[in-house]
Amino acid sequence: CAAALSMVRFSRVFFGCKNDRFGGCGSLLHLHKPEALPSAKHHGFPIYGGILEDEAISLLRSFYDRENFHAPDHKRKRKLPV
Repeated sequence: CAAALSMVRFSRVFFGCKNDRFGGCGSLLHLHKPEALPSAKHHGFPIYGGILEDEAISLLRSFYDRENFHAPDHKRKRKLPV
């Protein structure tokens, strides 16, 4: 996603929280930096993170805790009995 943001020339990016497992904008990778990718189309962009960070984390946790009822049966999360 970070490389795509650069290719379409976003001038800057604001976000709520970093993703320490998969993030490309300063957490795991630094794809927002101009020298990050060897492409003439990659220009980089400044990032501003941590905006309403606690709220962003809460929103993402709530999203991923829910089950997708449109998912095929074999892909659905199964809650383990306690």
